[in-house]
Amino acid sequence: MRRLKFLFLGCGFLASHLIPHVLPFSEHLILVDRERVERENYENSILPKGYVNRRKVTALASLVQVLSSTKVTLIHTNVRKVEQLLEMHEKMKPEFCFVTFDNFEGRAIAREYALKVGVPTIFVGVTEGHAYVDWAENVVLPEGDEVKRVREEMRRVRDVCSRIEFRGLGFLASSLAFHSFTSWFWGRKRLSFMVRVGEGGGVEVCTIPRNDLS
Repeated sequence: MRRLKFLFLGCGFLASHLIPHVLPFSEHLILVDRERVERENYENSILPKGYVNRRKVTALASLVQVLSSTKVTLIHTNVRKVEQLLEMHEKMKPEFCFVTFDNFEGRAIAREYALKVGVPTIFVGVTEGHAYVDWAENVVLPEGDEVKRVREEMRRVRDVCSRIEFRGLGFLASSLAFHSFTSWFWGRKRLSFMVRVGEGGGVEVCTIPRNDLS
């Protein structure tokens, strides 16, 4: 089986649930994030103990080393412009990308990068009561006056998503992202998903109809 070089843009709780899934397909992981581990991150992330105040990329690399012998490259940086990712791509040549950035600007830059270089890219996101998995070419980002509202909402959701009750939703979103990846990997369709959690706790998972872009 061919093994790939994966790029993870964002190393928070979604990436921590997703990485163990993709390790059997991995030759090399490139981890990109600007943040450090906070105590609250242990409520919904899969991380080795003792990494509070240390870089998230370092904590996830340690998790990988416990689970496998996969090579890991750590890039602790704040992605502010697409040129940073284009330069990194030229050096590292990732073959597949997962985007879990929790800020609007980072997602916009990641989408521009993915479309410019043509690397297959899955976006994964969680909000209060919802989650989604979609491919870069399908992702629609807000424009104009909507940007401010969405930025404020993402800031609020980021705080909410540090709670322990989001661990299950994050695991589900990451599992669906892995399912979408494996469908692509084995030459089938590029699957997209929406997840909704009802007031009573019931979960509805919908496959979004897309053209077959395999």
